[in-house]
Amino acid sequence: MERVGIYNRCSTEEESQKNALMAQAQESREMAEKLGWRIAAQYIEAETGTIASRRSGYQELLADMEEDKFDIVMIKSIDRLTRSAKDWYFFLSRLTANRLRLYIYIERKFYTPDDNLISGIKAILAEDFSRELSKKIKNAHRRRQEKKSGCNITCEMFGWNKVARDVFELNEEEAAYYRAAFDLAGEGKGFYTISNILYEMGARGRNGQKISEVQWRKMLYTPRAHGAVVLNKRTYNFDAKRYEAVPEKDWIVMENALPPIVSEKYQQEIIGLLQKRAEKYRQKIRRPEEKGGKGIERGCYGKYALSGKLLCASCGRVYYHTGSVKGEKNAGWKCATFLRSGRTRQGENPAGCDNRNLKEGEVFDALTEIFRERRPAWYGEEAALRGDFLRLVAKILDVPGEEGEAKGLERECKRLKKRQETLMEKLLKGVISDEDFKKYHGEAARRQKEAEDKIECIKSRKSQYNNYETRLQKIKEEIEREKLTERAITEELLKEVERVTVHKDGGLEVSFS
Repeated sequence: MERVGIYNRCSTEEESQKNALMAQAQESREMAEKLGWRIAAQYIEAETGTIASRRSGYQELLADMEEDKFDIVMIKSIDRLTRSAKDWYFFLSRLTANRLRLYIYIERKFYTPDDNLISGIKAILAEDFSRELSKKIKNAHRRRQEKKSGCNITCEMFGWNKVARDVFELNEEEAAYYRAAFDLAGEGKGFYTISNILYEMGARGRNGQKISEVQWRKMLYTPRAHGAVVLNKRTYNFDAKRYEAVPEKDWIVMENALPPIVSEKYQQEIIGLLQKRAEKYRQKIRRPEEKGGKGIERGCYGKYALSGKLLCASCGRVYYHTGSVKGEKNAGWKCATFLRSGRTRQGENPAGCDNRNLKEGEVFDALTEIFRERRPAWYGEEAALRGDFLRLVAKILDVPGEEGEAKGLERECKRLKKRQETLMEKLLKGVISDEDFKKYHGEAARRQKEAEDKIECIKSRKSQYNNYETRLQKIKEEIEREKLTERAITEELLKEVERVTVHKDGGLEVSFS
């Protein structure tokens, strides 16, 4: 008996039809049984959309095609599988490579190489249909935004509960944490500290997890905090299959769309304080040279140890951190003038700069030599510091293993998989609606994926570091190979450096504060 894997997905225009997906799933099962095939797997795609990489059911189908789980793949029609000509031909290549057959049951026939031309045309037409449909939906969405007839917020928002379409009310418990975050920011607390304090107070996201410092920052800056909603900030590019930013002049602002958490005046006051603190770390100080002429630009603080300290001897501008130098993978630094205007090209571009680019490793090696002469006692303590650090690491590593956590996660995966199977049975029997299936099945699949990722991470760590002594030895070897203790001492001594002037010949002139 031949084995079949069935893929079901309703089209965009079918989404509003009740039980559309359930009917298609049942219809395909009946067809497979009628043909005398054993159903080895069935993939119910609860998500629509044209981006194949974001459809979990489709990706699972592709993975199982490599595992010899079935002999035949059954679909209703080409446009249910994909509406992208590129994805269609990719699917056919996988089908051929794994010696599988494709059955299109709406046509009651197997796909054959002779169908290649017509199927390609169908895929192109389906893609064109999706493109036109996307334009219509985008236009309708745009008109609704311009008329300000609804903010169309579909995701959950911390601080508010959705009670009806475009109708929200404050979640008083979450709103209290939200206001506390503003107050803490006003007291001078950073977002990392705010995140920790509010977590200790009991603040949790809708997923029950800690709210990160990045998310708190977004929440304090968003106009939603004082009740305004900004629409049309990005638009979907169908051809590029990605969202793109919309110019700020084309944004649409809906005032009083939400109950305010704080007043606009108070929010702007806190944002002003935050920006002032940020400016303290970004500000540039221009110091005139002793004999006049152009000034020397110096950055006070930055993300990296060398930020604001490397200065170009040719143009007086600071050096900026870049990901690479001449294609090499190690980090580098480049003059701001060069980054903006390029080289002088033998005088043809007077706005450029010809000073050399730097490799970060070479800069630190040179500074370490200088610091060893200036502060030899610091580097004399290198072995002791390394020993203290390793003893601290040993205490951290000497804890119970992760096997218990992995077993718990495995039990959770089994429970979630069983839940998905139960939901499928209820869907096919008509016990639950298509909408409820999508909601609960999607949530269970997401949680299962998270648990599986954690299990893989634990297994990876376990295979790499199979015991306590091995892990400690690996860390010790890494510290010695990368000279991390030496690097830490050098970074600490960099705090005493006002600037490092970079000359064309590669020389570094260090000025201490």
